[in-house]
Amino acid sequence: MTRTVLDNALLLQAVAGTDHIDDRSFAAPAPENIPKYYDILRSINDPKWLAGVKIGIIKESLEFAVLDPRVKACLLSAAEGFRKLGAIVDEVSIPIHKKGSMIWTGVSKVGGYLTKIHGSTGRRGHMMHDLNNLFLESLHSQEKWEKAYVATKNIYLNGAYAEAKYPALLAKATNLSRQMRDAYDTALTSFDVLITPTLPYVATSHCEPDASPLDQIKKQVGLTCNTCQFNQTGHPALAMPIGMLEPLEGPGVGKGVKLPVGMQVIGKWWCDEKVLRVGYAWELAHHWRTL
Repeated sequence: MTRTVLDNALLLQAVAGTDHIDDRSFAAPAPENIPKYYDILRSINDPKWLAGVKIGIIKESLEFAVLDPRVKACLLSAAEGFRKLGAIVDEVSIPIHKKGSMIWTGVSKVGGYLTKIHGSTGRRGHMMHDLNNLFLESLHSQEKWEKAYVATKNIYLNGAYAEAKYPALLAKATNLSRQMRDAYDTALTSFDVLITPTLPYVATSHCEPDASPLDQIKKQVGLTCNTCQFNQTGHPALAMPIGMLEPLEGPGVGKGVKLPVGMQVIGKWWCDEKVLRVGYAWELAHHWRTL
């Protein structure tokens, strides 16, 4: 969303806070009471120094079968960079992290399907009526359906199937989300922030236009294995680049092309400034495009 962590802090400073429309934002402070994230970062005397800051590497985030070993090595190298900045870095085990994709799928597929069919639930002050109508119209047009992206079709088909066959799935996944949130909160009593790889591999190439749905899905298997958890739990998570790697497939192979590798920095609820502080220090001390 931004080129630098500092710019990201300015963006967050501008958009954060309740909007008095969406009930998911009601617990947030009013915009005028949001910390001045950009100003806070600019006021730090020695922004590269992280003495005493405790950083936890989520052990399970490095154990997914789809994780490119080079991405793992890049993350561990970034962690070593934190140590050189004075931070205390240790590994932390959060077993439910590995179940995050399953929990998220139960909410995102069923919930996404129900939202597209029936509209959003809750005390929202604005409904996306026109957008939802477009979704509904597409269900009754073979031509529009064929043009839909495979992941969108996946939401409809899996959501409809799960709603019919497993009507309690959404409720169970929602409750497990709370359990997952508690697990991260427990880890964050011992650490200031947690880190994981962002995506498990560098960006893949596009499929051929006539590729089958399965071939398209293969390009993104496991893509959100370390990110979807925080969509569910609400913890602030900053994704930032930490290096470059050559692609393993696609037209860029053997041509000197390199693509970014990302790291997530995750913090406690309402502690966005700590997340930004840690990311800002690392960014100032490293030239990620050369790593």
